[in-house]
Amino acid sequence: GINAEYMGIIVSGTVTNKMAPLVRRLYAQMASPKYVVSMGSCANGGGYYHFSYSVLRGVNRIIPVDIFVPGCPPTAEGLVYGMLLLQRKIKTGGDI
Repeated sequence: GINAEYMGIIVSGTVTNKMAPLVRRLYAQMASPKYVVSMGSCANGGGYYHFSYSVLRGVNRIIPVDIFVPGCPPTAEGLVYGMLLLQRKIKTGGDI
């Protein structure tokens, strides 16, 4: 079989501007290859709190995101599909 090690982050929920530097630092400290899954509309684009002064309007503004799982809340099927896409991306080493 394939013995591959990778680092990954699943961002679920609202990311505030105060948390943004910590998320960016965590991503920078991860070993390569690194993968990011953004789960739910709050992580994807700020969600319900989009217009709040303290909310980051999508985690993709501070770190690159590989898989976006939509929904508020995201469905179990959506999360499973996102994980399958991530698995395919890891196996192929790039494009899905």
